[in-house]
Amino acid sequence: MLQILQKQLDESSQCPLCRASMNWIEAEEFDKEIYYHECISCSHKVFQDAKTNCHCDTCTSQRKKLMKETMQQEQQKIKKKSKDIVEYDLNHLSFLNKLFLLGLLDELVDEHTGHQEFIDWDQLKYRPISPNYFFQSHLVKQLVKDNILVAKEFSDSAQQYYINIRLDGYSEPSLFSITQQLRNWFYQNLALGVPFKSSDEVKDTLHLLLYQEIVQFMQFYCRTWGVQIAGNLSFQAFCFRLMESLAVGQIYYLIQNALEYLHTQKALQPRNENFINTNLLKKTLQQYRERALTEKWETSTLPRPHNIPLSRMSEILFYRFLGYDEKIFFQPFWRSWKKIEPRLKFYSLKRCMYCGSNELTVDYDAEDYVSLYCRNCKHQDHYFTH
Repeated sequence: MLQILQKQLDESSQCPLCRASMNWIEAEEFDKEIYYHECISCSHKVFQDAKTNCHCDTCTSQRKKLMKETMQQEQQKIKKKSKDIVEYDLNHLSFLNKLFLLGLLDELVDEHTGHQEFIDWDQLKYRPISPNYFFQSHLVKQLVKDNILVAKEFSDSAQQYYINIRLDGYSEPSLFSITQQLRNWFYQNLALGVPFKSSDEVKDTLHLLLYQEIVQFMQFYCRTWGVQIAGNLSFQAFCFRLMESLAVGQIYYLIQNALEYLHTQKALQPRNENFINTNLLKKTLQQYRERALTEKWETSTLPRPHNIPLSRMSEILFYRFLGYDEKIFFQPFWRSWKKIEPRLKFYSLKRCMYCGSNELTVDYDAEDYVSLYCRNCKHQDHYFTH
């Protein structure tokens, strides 16, 4: 309770609201001294302590009005955000995004264990979902930008996301339904659908993921010296050119020698500011490659180090989806792709030869022979894929 100890008219003070004279009041509340002016007309109070609010009719009305305006603005923001968000069909996502989502969800979502219906990126961001942290952070940011991942809370620091995806047969698909559809596409040897629009989409993703494996290798190597390094667009383009004629394992060998040389020369900096270490490595690799071509050296091949974690995306794409083995690291990209492409190209272009429908079920699938059943006209076709 507020207990007034002294009250006297102070004609030198005017109420800021109605310009009437004010009383000077000394009071006490819960053993705490309080000093303020109070208007003799409208009861408005001006406290010496700026943290204390006045509760006169005018001030209360202004606060209510301000709160109402703030609530309306927040509702408009949420409404606008909801209008701007378009639901995506899972089938229309890029092959890379489907692969990333499966890498993210496959070990997280299971029919027999409990799981949340949102993705807590703060808990997952350091897991080996992709070959390196910066790559998976970039993928998440892009999915958020495209509204495929939608923040659970309207906050700039939000790290929990719902997946904004449509799925045939579901009004609001659960994470399990989405994950199961992705598993059907990637783990069932294309018998339950195709997750790509063309074989070139798979080719680009395979190219990119092998490059990210190279970045992971050089980051792993530099970490023992406390040195930062990362890829950039220029280094990526250079590695793509190397992959035209060299296996990833041969590029590992060149990078290992180049980094050892730069470390011996004390050329590497602890921080990779302005990509100084990346540019030094690229320049050294260029010199090695030019000399190797001039002097016709045979470049040795390093196996992928077993103490570098294999990311979920790499495991799913290389071994589960493409059915490849360690050879993916031991031969040039063009040779791997020559073996992979025919079957993928066939599946991306296949149509029923009678009705033209792409609603086909795989009856039988051997290495170079496929038997398909059309769900539309019930006809069965047989194809050689090589």
